[in-house]
Order: sequence, then C-alpha cells, then structure tokens
Amino acid sequence: MDGLELCRNIQQRKIFTKVIVLSGYGDFAYAQKCMTYGVQEYLLKPVTEIELFPVLDKLLDMREAALMSFSHFEQWIDQMEEAIWMMDKARADELLEDGKKTLFAVETNIQLHQRIDDAIKLLRRKLHSREGCRMEPPPAEEDAGMTSTYEWFQAEIERWIQQLSMYRNHERINVLEAALQYIDEHLFEEELTLDMVAGKLGVTPTYFSHYFKKQTSETFVQYRMRKRIEKAKQLLAVPHFKIIDIVAEVGYESYPHFSRVFKKATGYSPTEYRGLLGIK
Repeated sequence: MDGLELCRNIQQRKIFTKVIVLSGYGDFAYAQKCMTYGVQEYLLKPVTEIELFPVLDKLLDMREAALMSFSHFEQWIDQMEEAIWMMDKARADELLEDGKKTLFAVETNIQLHQRIDDAIKLLRRKLHSREGCRMEPPPAEEDAGMTSTYEWFQAEIERWIQQLSMYRNHERINVLEAALQYIDEHLFEEELTLDMVAGKLGVTPTYFSHYFKKQTSETFVQYRMRKRIEKAKQLLAVPHFKIIDIVAEVGYESYPHFSRVFKKATGYSPTEYRGLLGIK
C-alpha cells in the first residue's frame, strides 16, 4: 500500500498513532485527503531538522496533555460510577455536562467513539464489582464503538440509573441517613474523619464531601464541630463536670484546641460560657 492507504488503515483500525506525512506531492487535494484520515502534519520534501523538530516537539506536548487527560478521565469515571450507584441523576447530569466540555471534546469522531467505548466498559466493570448485578448491555453494543454519540452515552447513563432503580424496587440508598447515623454514633471519637465515614459508606471522600454539603448545606467538618459544641454546652451546664474532662468527652485531644474551637463557635471561652450560666 502507499502512504495514503496506510493512513486510511490506521484510522479505520482505530490505531491511535500520531502520523506525520513527508511527501513529494504538493497537490492540495492529496494533502487534504491525508488530513481527513487524521494526519497531524503534512510536510513537503525535502524536510530539514529546523522544520521537523518543532513538529515532533508539538506531538510530544500533545502526548503529555493526553496523559494528564487520562488521569482526569479516571477520576471522572470514579465519580460517575458513584453517581450511578447512588442513583443520583442530578450529579450524573453535572458530570456529563463537565465531561462534554472537557474529556469528550476530542478532535475526531473516531476518538470520541473510542473514549465512549472505554467509559462504558470501565463503568460497567466497576458497577458489576460493587452492585452484584449485571448491567444490561446497550442495543447493538458490538457496534457502539463506531456509532456512539455523546447523546447516546448520556441516554445510556440514564438507562443504567433506571435499571438500578428497578433492581432496588425504586428505593434509593439514603446515604445521608446512613452517614448521619454513623457520625452521631462515633461523634466523640477523635479519629472521626470524612475519609472514615466515606469508607464505611463505600463511596470516595470526594463524592461524600460533595453529597453531604449539597444535602445539609454544611461541610462535614462544620457539622461535626456544631454537634460537638452543642454537646459541650450541655456538659458545661452541669456544675460538677470538670472542663478538662469535657474536652475528651466531646472528642478533642487537648484543652487549647477545644478552647479555640469553642470560642470560634460561640464567641466565649469555656470558662466564660460557664460564667454566663452563673457557674464558677
């Protein structure tokens, strides 16, 4: 085959190789045909180092950008899988909108089809391992890599959420209820962290932080502090409780730390607060 046929085969077989054509043909139609096959650069012979090296540098820069994009892609997949598993359509829609502008805003339809195909396979694998049920494949899945559009991908995500809803008899997992119950049970333990709660619920800290703030209008840290301060106020109102004992009782490791947090929340030190209550 000649060079043009090689370019056509590379594109048709979805071999994601960056191609530079060095050609003796100065015909515009020939160069244009090469570009339709995804050729990155078209250089006329003879080619000097001064012409070639900047082109190679440009492709290497594109490779570095692609590696960074892949890291973002992995994070996006993790967040999308959680949104599907939680049947959180609003969050899934947010991620889809973000993905459309960034991860799936690729140069060619071939690249878009491949990225959608990769996303579908990764999401299904993650959901199967977590949920213990089989996500039904899309119609004509064997052709998905060649016919998929982003609209099709969005519809597929929505279909999976509906499928999970039917699987669970339309009962959403109440993450907030489970989270608040766990937090309240362990509220006064020093090691209670966002990562710990997220781990117990089987979601990532990033997703849990976003979900908790959206549902309660407070961050996890704000909620934990507010509940601990409320408990501290109750104990400070009991005259025979020593402040130093209250510190450990409400989950703080030292009096200075507790005092700073308490004053920030109430405007008074623990001793001043007791004074307001008439307790010496």
